[in-house]
Amino acid sequence: MRLQIILSFLAFSLAFCSSTSYATTVPTAGENKIAPAVNITDKISSLKLKDVKKLLGRKLTIKEKIGFIVLKHKLKHPPKYKSSDDKGATSQLFGIVAISLFVVGLFVPYVLLASLIAAIVAVVTGSVAKKQNPDDRKAHAGKLLGWITLGLITLLLILVVALIASWSWG
Repeated sequence: MRLQIILSFLAFSLAFCSSTSYATTVPTAGENKIAPAVNITDKISSLKLKDVKKLLGRKLTIKEKIGFIVLKHKLKHPPKYKSSDDKGATSQLFGIVAISLFVVGLFVPYVLLASLIAAIVAVVTGSVAKKQNPDDRKAHAGKLLGWITLGLITLLLILVVALIASWSWG
């Protein structure tokens, strides 16, 4: 709790009490330069423990030092896990499309080819997303729907072949 108060005070002091101030007026015709915006995360990540000590006016405890170092690290290296979520959602979408096209393909046979392609894409993207993030439930659902669709297409193909084989040619 104490660390959160200190870090929020630090963020507040950097945001509102900085030594650089910018005009809030519109530049005149002679001035074509606009001052760049200050990014507070860059300022915090560039601070050193000595600077924080000067800002606070006291020594930092070990817990506060560790917390500040972890904060700096997190600000410099943000997490990058968005791509596997996108692949999981893509897999789920293709799985739903595949099963829907299969149902439509029961009445319009040419649509079964699109269902087959969508099912294969769902299984492949689901497998890739599961390798990146094993806890991705959307990837698991898309992969499962893809396999179910492939199984239903195989079952339908077996039934059609058995039906054609049972007809008498004479």
